[in-house]
Amino acid sequence: MSCKREYNKMKNHQSKLMFIHTFTVCFITLFFSCTDSIKEQNNSIKSESSSNNIIEKIETLSKNQILVCAHRAYHKYAPENSLESIKQAIDAGIDIVEVDVNTTKDGVLVLMHDNAIDRTTNGKGWIGDFTYAELQKFSLILNGEITNHKIPTLNQVLELAKDKIMLNLDIKRVDVTKLYQLLKTNKMQNKVFSFIWDKRKISKILEIDANYAVLPEVSNKSEMEYYLKNINSKMQHLNEKSFTPQNMVWAKDNNIITFMNILWKPDEQFILNNTKKVDQIIALKPTIIQTDHPKKILEYLKNKNLHK
Repeated sequence: MSCKREYNKMKNHQSKLMFIHTFTVCFITLFFSCTDSIKEQNNSIKSESSSNNIIEKIETLSKNQILVCAHRAYHKYAPENSLESIKQAIDAGIDIVEVDVNTTKDGVLVLMHDNAIDRTTNGKGWIGDFTYAELQKFSLILNGEITNHKIPTLNQVLELAKDKIMLNLDIKRVDVTKLYQLLKTNKMQNKVFSFIWDKRKISKILEIDANYAVLPEVSNKSEMEYYLKNINSKMQHLNEKSFTPQNMVWAKDNNIITFMNILWKPDEQFILNNTKKVDQIIALKPTIIQTDHPKKILEYLKNKNLHK
């Protein structure tokens, strides 16, 4: 009986050891399987983020050319900030369209430069006093004439522009948290960049995503140095004060993506065949120039071998 009890004890002990061994092998196998899966997912995410990153795209496209940004889309031929103006910019081969994002009474993000709708539609009043449905009663205006085009939502714009043209979102009355959520829903948070005049909104959106491509305006060297140190996108919107030969050399040495307007006087002179001011700007080779006459500027750059 004693020998039988010992035998049973030994058998139970062996069973326990076998169970522990089997459990350990299964656990280790499962652990490394999950780890490999997580690594694959992370690599996939990194790959997607990298391939879709608008900063990398701009850097690649601008190596041997100056990129053209259409101010308020193709608004000389279609109502500003309309879907049709974006479609025409795409058809014309423009690199980037700048559109203005605003907010309706019911929180819908739409395209509208002014806080009032008077200038660009046949309606009157503040955009924040109308719901999106109410705004659809009004039509956009082109050269004083009422058109069939309506105020579009940002969501419609994202769907239209995706993988066809780059977007510069000029942020007006907008909750940037809501903006980012909409971009993320459309998987475009890495495919657009945003001119944001309000420095508080720049800080807020970078708290959400430190790699979001913001385009701050800089007026002097100290501001240029500040944003070089404090934002990851390395984009800077220069103006007449900061756009100097010395600052442009510094910007190129630090791999800054430079954005410069040729709006208003340079544009007006250009269409009258006075290209002096435009020539002075493109001589300093900014990465991107923004214009109200994108088709003519694009043709001019191509003739000078400054665009493909």
